[in-house]
Amino acid sequence: MTTGLRAIGQREPAHLNLDLNELAYQPLPAISAVLRAQAAQAHRYPEFRPDQTRAVIAEHHGVARSQVTVGAGATGVALAALQSCRRDAGRIAHPSMVTALPTFDGYPILARMVGLRLDGVRLTPNGSVDLTALFDAVGPSTVAVVVCSPHNPTGAVVDETLLHEFIEALPDRVTVVLDEAYVEFSQRPPDLYRLIGRHERVLVLRTFSKAYGLAGLRVGYGLGAPDLVARVADFEVPFAVGSAASAAVPVALSSQLDLRHRVAAMRAERDRLAARLASIGVATLPSEGNFLFLPGAAGTDIGRVLAGCGVVVKQCGTHGVRITVGDRASTDYVVDALRVAALTA
Repeated sequence: MTTGLRAIGQREPAHLNLDLNELAYQPLPAISAVLRAQAAQAHRYPEFRPDQTRAVIAEHHGVARSQVTVGAGATGVALAALQSCRRDAGRIAHPSMVTALPTFDGYPILARMVGLRLDGVRLTPNGSVDLTALFDAVGPSTVAVVVCSPHNPTGAVVDETLLHEFIEALPDRVTVVLDEAYVEFSQRPPDLYRLIGRHERVLVLRTFSKAYGLAGLRVGYGLGAPDLVARVADFEVPFAVGSAASAAVPVALSSQLDLRHRVAAMRAERDRLAARLASIGVATLPSEGNFLFLPGAAGTDIGRVLAGCGVVVKQCGTHGVRITVGDRASTDYVVDALRVAALTA
């Protein structure tokens, strides 16, 4: 009997949070040390504008500081970008944004906050973003298109050639927000420098919440052409990036070898989880994120079974469920829970 199966037999089921795509590892020791040191400065304000953090990110990517905007997570940067799009809509009576659904829960909320109508487009049956359908949904009132790659919640990536063709075909008034929150996990990332060098209306979003494992610090950034970044930076909230986050960013960016090791370990566990689920007849979609998507009614049913076993996964309505890749013990518990549920059904 495995450890996971023994846990299921206990009176109180284990509680696993596998719904928010958090990294399974604690912060690196060097980052933990920086955070402890920052505690003594908690009575001090952070930078009014995150210029030091902006400079560190710009140097890491080899771009100008004018090409970087920083905010409270990628969500904060996305909000600023959409606020900029709403302001620049001018005389458009009912400006809108287009994106594929289901998507990150934050985007419908952000659209409502800034006053953009959300026009949703369905994913393909394999969970991919349909760029042709997205393009067809763009109308006279569209001012923003959000593309997530890898897509949340399915983990699918867009084809780079098709992405460039899609962007070039859009009207000049439309800004493309390319959400790359999970790009470090992908083995097929698009060329960042080609994207922001070739297209003046593309803002690429990145975050320290996922692969870097700093979700609680709330720091993300956007990369793009200087004119676009300047318009987005108009909506940077003063003091939005805390001192702890600012101190952690340079340490995180200087730890690329550790990052690669952690990403490799996550990919291996993702493949192991997919294989073990397949061995008991549970289908998942191919994913380049730190999560797997279980599609359709079968996935929704599995989500309910796991909830009864103390495993919290992300319910995506009738589309299915998303499950974060945890550590080896989490994988064993999830699979054993489903096996036991099948035997006792």
